[in-house]
Amino acid sequence: MKLLAGGALIYFVYAGVFPAIRDIPNLIQKKICTIEGVAQEDCSSSELNRMSVHIVDEETKEVQYITFFYGDPIDEGDRLTVQYLPNLKFGVLIERNGEITGKRIE
Repeated sequence: MKLLAGGALIYFVYAGVFPAIRDIPNLIQKKICTIEGVAQEDCSSSELNRMSVHIVDEETKEVQYITFFYGDPIDEGDRLTVQYLPNLKFGVLIERNGEITGKRIE
């Protein structure tokens, strides 16, 4: 049981704490990434309105897996604009299908 708890703790530190620490300079220097692209799958929000969506960037054609808070479901093919921290991959949904849903981070 201790081994399982230790493994879980190591995973959470590696997956959450280290990326957050690496994004501190990005927050200070306001180096926030913006992706404009198309959702690759349907996604409904959890109890906390948190969702993670695969988005294909229109410019680079790369797929990014971004997490953000939003109350309504995201449908496959929705055009999204999301600002996010590059290491943590956590952000704010700015636009969905041309409709402004959040405020841009300046």
